[in-house]
Amino acid sequence: MKKLFTLILAAAAFLTTRAQSADIAAIKQLNADWIHNYVVQDPATFRRIFADDFILINPAGKKFTKADVLANLGQPVVSSKVDTAEVQIYGNIGLIHARASFVTRVDGKESTGVTDYLDVYEKRNGRWWAIAAHVILLGQPQQ
Repeated sequence: MKKLFTLILAAAAFLTTRAQSADIAAIKQLNADWIHNYVVQDPATFRRIFADDFILINPAGKKFTKADVLANLGQPVVSSKVDTAEVQIYGNIGLIHARASFVTRVDGKESTGVTDYLDVYEKRNGRWWAIAAHVILLGQPQQ
């Protein structure tokens, strides 16, 4: 009986770790899609990632809803990439703390910059949705 109980506990721990690994991978992929979409500018991608109640606070402290982000597509982002990303899962809540680099082009001049951000995801009906983001700009963009 003791061996059976130990086996059940070990199996439960294995399945939990495996499920958490899948959740971490899913959130990292959503994050990569999100950052890449600043270049691609595909509204459907943001609709797939952002929950309807999504809120983003930009480096200037301005609040954007999902609709606001979609309305502001068209910014001149030439490239963007995730530099680092760490995910933590707490039940149906996932946090990702990441850093991304970007290049913009305005009036023919390119600028580079780095952002540091914390995004909050919630698992709803079996899938992850971004519900909040807070972004800071690390230093001034370089021209």
